[in-house]
Amino acid sequence: MNELYPLRPHQQDALNMLKESFKQGKTRPLVYAATGWGKTVLAAHIVEGALNKGKRVCFIAPYITLINQTAKSLMDQGLPQPGIIQSNHPWSNPELRFQVASVQTLSRRTVEEFDLYIVDECDLLYSFVRELIETTDKPVIGLTATPYRKGLGKYYNNLISSITVEQLIEQGYLCNYKAWAPCQPDMKGVKVNTVGEYQESQAADKMMTPQITGSITDTWLRLGENEPTLCYATSVIHANHIGNEFDRLGISNRVITAATDTEEREEVYDDFSNRKITVLISVMVLVAGFDREVFNLILARPIKSDRVFMQIFGRGLRVNEGKDFLRVFDHGGNIERLGYPEHIHIDELDTGEAKEANSAKQTEEREEKKPKKCPKCHIMKDAGVNECPSCGFAPRRSEDVEVQDGELIQIKGPEKSKKATKDDKQKFWSELLGYRKILRARGKNYKDGWFSNKYREKFNVWPRGLSDISTDPTESTLGWIKSQQIAFSKSKEKR
Repeated sequence: MNELYPLRPHQQDALNMLKESFKQGKTRPLVYAATGWGKTVLAAHIVEGALNKGKRVCFIAPYITLINQTAKSLMDQGLPQPGIIQSNHPWSNPELRFQVASVQTLSRRTVEEFDLYIVDECDLLYSFVRELIETTDKPVIGLTATPYRKGLGKYYNNLISSITVEQLIEQGYLCNYKAWAPCQPDMKGVKVNTVGEYQESQAADKMMTPQITGSITDTWLRLGENEPTLCYATSVIHANHIGNEFDRLGISNRVITAATDTEEREEVYDDFSNRKITVLISVMVLVAGFDREVFNLILARPIKSDRVFMQIFGRGLRVNEGKDFLRVFDHGGNIERLGYPEHIHIDELDTGEAKEANSAKQTEEREEKKPKKCPKCHIMKDAGVNECPSCGFAPRRSEDVEVQDGELIQIKGPEKSKKATKDDKQKFWSELLGYRKILRARGKNYKDGWFSNKYREKFNVWPRGLSDISTDPTESTLGWIKSQQIAFSKSKEKR
């Protein structure tokens, strides 16, 4: 066995808390580990400790499609190659003391009992896992980033929480983010399905309006910097609808659905990592087990549950090289509905019983942290802020104002309104001149005034006192120009 990856302070704290839990006889602990927390590292140390004592360990993955990825991730931490419980799998070896299996496979087989079970994404509470916990006297450790499910406390008896999402961001283990909103679709009359989310086809009808779809692509062109992006739609039809719009704009994209087989998915994911595909669009496929570099999230769906909201956010909060912050474009009114992700936290598991006073207090505190909408300009302002940072309006009383879908405005993140420096202006002007060269090479001879006007649209001043040296335009500048052209075309159509 190779040397394992060293534990970070919050991971060591969690391991110590687990040991204390077992000393107290609480052998069904649940580790509350946000995406990017490093639960695979912790799991590897738990497995190593058990193997060194001669124990047999089973790591249970939530889906068959994640079996290989899970096994390889644990091996990357220094663990030996496990046996994999799956028909005709080349790594199948029941003699090994360390096995990886999916819930689906275990539910169909009779397998010799293990000394320790580790259940990934344990909040899914599959019937097999519930029965396992109720019938075995062996320890069962749950791992999840979203322990919000009702009744989870009936099966796990100790919540292990060593650090919050807010602290992970503050300490640099997770990436900070900027968020743009509001776009509040009217969800009145939309039913909620059995898993607590909006019914797909009804939600799609609310989201597939020309105005919202246009806002999705326009906002991305203006702010997305042509960086790797995940887009979450309400249904497969809606995902294809968005994909067609990106196709029309010449932006490389792919729609991933539940019907996309594992091999094709891996090829698409590799193309995404290699920047051959810029936007990946799905409904729920990219919610768990996707760990590639992501710079932008498009929330093109209204989300009802904390669980889905946090899982989606978690896809983008991982720290990547070259990413100073994650960009979040919320077109579903989710931040207004659920609050900021770093404020979603629990201190105890739900047992399905009556809420206690401290649970009610937690809910009240979270409500106080939710961003509020300015009644005048509709920008989302941070909780506790009275005077609007955008329009200066300071309401004296609560007002109910109808929300109009439109251009997203940044509501959260560092440097909300950074003033352009002379270097910024020179850079943009030089790139405009470089764009002029590209157009001329294509036989398009725009007048010089067109480029000066573009500069003026950007900075509200004319390009005076700048050098006329041209440079190749960046994807950011090209995206901004395209977004302006689209906006002009739309205003022309309206007229």
